[in-house]
Formats: sequence, structure tokens, C-alpha cells
Amino acid sequence: MKFSSLASGSSGNCQYIEYKNTRILIDAGLSGKKIEQNLKEIGVDPKTIDAIFVTHEHIDHVKSVGVLSRRYDLKVFANMKTFERMRPTVKEIDTKNTFIFENKRNFQFKDLNINPISTFHDCAQGCGFVINGNKKLSVLTDTGWINSESMEAMDKSEFYYLESNHDVEMLMNGTYPWPTKQRILSTKGHLSNENAAEVLDTLLKKKNEKILLGHLSSDNNLPDLALKTIKNILSESFKEEDVDYTIDVAPRFVPSAVYEI
Repeated sequence: MKFSSLASGSSGNCQYIEYKNTRILIDAGLSGKKIEQNLKEIGVDPKTIDAIFVTHEHIDHVKSVGVLSRRYDLKVFANMKTFERMRPTVKEIDTKNTFIFENKRNFQFKDLNINPISTFHDCAQGCGFVINGNKKLSVLTDTGWINSESMEAMDKSEFYYLESNHDVEMLMNGTYPWPTKQRILSTKGHLSNENAAEVLDTLLKKKNEKILLGHLSSDNNLPDLALKTIKNILSESFKEEDVDYTIDVAPRFVPSAVYEI
């Protein structure tokens, strides 16, 4: 399996996954032109994409879902509430390319098994995805907390693309209005660096997992700070000589490395 984050953050989110003859996008939250450009940068022809899987309706996740579906005749997968809420942004999608799933119900798409796991965010009905090909990877952002059911679904993944949105101290001392700070910190907001570390501390099995941190705030976080915070917390469980995981931060505007999983 292959994974690359094409863009990450409130300015736009899009992830690429490939296995055998299947190529999909998770979200399409920046312009169609930019997604095409970023795909070409990792050596992928946009015409070869099969489908877009949507996590939730916020514009930084759905901006060009409709554009790309119409341009390349792509299938679009989302749950019913997300389809309803994103329609004003994505406009009409051909009926033959409209596919509705239910959160927490596995289904097969070509070479991939897809498990949409529930998230907790200020949207209609958000989800992340646990995806199985020959390996298992989990994609989870835009959630204020993670319940035990989703943690269980993510368990034993070889690759984690996980939100590490903000540093709490930077957020509290920053310029956001208090209601916005409350929303971000709530169980329907975003995971902090500390939250991400706690999740990883529970999930990592010392089996050479790969971790890519995503959806970092440009105002309330820094890549080096996110990495330092998480590594410090994990060091309480992982002695330096036992550390076998790799961890990095997804770039905001350009593609990440292409990870072979």
C-alpha cells in the first residue's frame, strides 16, 4: 500500500491511498487544480483516481469534491448526512457516482476494505477511515475525542495519519476569540498534541509503525513542537533503545513523502 498527504490543515485537506489497481482520495479540500498538481508531483495521473471518500462537509475537506467528480467521472463516497450538508458546496454529482455508506459498517471498494469510524466534531456526522489492503492504515482528523470503538478499530494499524491540531498553551495565549478556543478544546473540536500522544501511546505495539501527524493549526501549533511533545510523552512508555516507530508531520500545502506501507 502507498500513502501520501497531498495537503493538510485548515487551508485544505486531501490524502492519497493506493493499493494494487485501486487509487483513492480521502477528501478534496483545496482547488481541483492544486490537487491535480500535487498528484502529478508524486507521479500520479489524476485520470487514474477511482473515487473520493469524504470525512465531513467542511469546506477544507470538500472544496473540489464535485469539480473532480465531474471532471474525471469519479465515484464519491460519504454518509447520508454528510452528502446532504456538502451539497451546497459540491453541487450536483452524477447519480451513478453517488455512494452512501454507514459509519461503523465495513464495505469493500475494489482492492480495499473500508471501515468508516465515527468522529466527534462540529459537523453533521463526521468519520475517519480504517483501510485494509495488504496492510492496515488509519486516517483520523477533525475530532475532539476518540471513543473506545474507534480505538479498537484502529488498533494494530501499520500506519497512522492522525490529527495533532494544536498546542493548548499556544491556543490559550493566542488571538482566537474565547468561543473559538472553547470549540477547539471541546469534545467536538480537535485533538491537541497531548491528545494525539495519548492515542498513540495506547495504539503503538512496537511493530515499526509509521505515523504522520496531520491538520496542524497554523496559528496554534508548530511542527517541531508537535513532534517534541509527542515524543516526550511516548518516551515514558518507549525507552530510547526500544523506539521503532517513525513519526513526521504532513506539510500544509505540498505533498508529503509517498509512504510504502
